[in-house]
Amino acid sequence: MGESVLCQVSVITCTSEQNSDRTYSIYAENTANVDYTVKLVFNNLLGYKSYAINNDVAIVTVPRGKKEILKLTPENNAPTYSFNYRYTYFPGIALRKAPAENSAKYLLPGTPENVIRISIVTNLKETLNQKLENEYFATGFQYAMGDTICAARAGLVYECNDAVKEAEKGNEIFRSGRNSIYIQHKDGTLGRYSIRNPIQLLVTPGDNIVPGQPIAVFNKESMQYSVLFSVEYLDEKMLNADKTNGSSQNTSYYKTIPTAFCTSDDEKAIQLTTPNQTFKIVHPLTVIGSELTKKEKKKLGIQ
Repeated sequence: MGESVLCQVSVITCTSEQNSDRTYSIYAENTANVDYTVKLVFNNLLGYKSYAINNDVAIVTVPRGKKEILKLTPENNAPTYSFNYRYTYFPGIALRKAPAENSAKYLLPGTPENVIRISIVTNLKETLNQKLENEYFATGFQYAMGDTICAARAGLVYECNDAVKEAEKGNEIFRSGRNSIYIQHKDGTLGRYSIRNPIQLLVTPGDNIVPGQPIAVFNKESMQYSVLFSVEYLDEKMLNADKTNGSSQNTSYYKTIPTAFCTSDDEKAIQLTTPNQTFKIVHPLTVIGSELTKKEKKKLGIQ
């Protein structure tokens, strides 16, 4: 009995311990600063039961620290007792359904009073005439040299990268391997800022971000300055259905969702789907304060 682990960076470590009452506790230790979803797939489960296991799969949310995620109870008079499982993990909280459309309002990700332009966004698979498994949503933004990228929504930074020193050229295509900032929102969704240009990061993993907070600056001359912003969630049904256990980098378990941005002080939020539109950036205080604690609001002077 015991566990086997897929090869990946050890953000999550699962272990099992036998208790004095013959039950087994399975623990997950999360060394990251954000919530992760842990998926356990049992190769065999003989003589034990647990209400949390469904069709040999258990899916659990694990915050930072060590937590008991599962308890296996021995069945009376079972002929044999053994278990073996594999596990993997994913940033974010697995959701059974997508958040309601326009349930969250997003700020335009720039400095108030600056002007920002909407750009065309193309998924790389579409350019290769490959079929997308799920509908893809993202918003492209064009900036100027020296502009600041600001957080569109509150959350925790769980990953960021500024290693790419040369700007991309060509069409506005959504690729991996860019400079990027990933922020986990309080509802479990993940905000991804994919950046085509060299930047100076203003945040590090583990930082708690408030809406409108500067997170990066365009600090190197380039032909254009672009950010592709998308919001996605980890789909519990897709994650549960795959018995292969997949990889922690498997993006097919994630679905992007439409986002609505505040473009005026009246706090009305709209989806930005028309390229080349320009907007003067506003950050309404009520929207900034909508996800903040009383302490955070007081610190920012928001009633």
